[in-house]
Amino acid sequence: MNTSVSQMVLTVIDSPITWSVLGFVIGLALGANLASMWIMLVALICYLVLLKYHGAANPLTETGLFATGPSFLICWVFGFIVHGWIF
Repeated sequence: MNTSVSQMVLTVIDSPITWSVLGFVIGLALGANLASMWIMLVALICYLVLLKYHGAANPLTETGLFATGPSFLICWVFGFIVHGWIF
């Protein structure tokens, strides 16, 4: 894979906005059910793998990386609240 392309993919994966949108879509589509919970479990394990991949904290990226997990959870909750309002 080209270095610039892999760097761009890593930037998208590291972004809290990407994780937030993903969490909201999962919550909106599935609501709070068992399938949604299993997806949340897998996503949070992926979050821990992402943190492990980045290794020791870097002051330039630490805040964004740390924000991805909580923003994912918050937006998932927001998504299933909206799911409850709509459906």
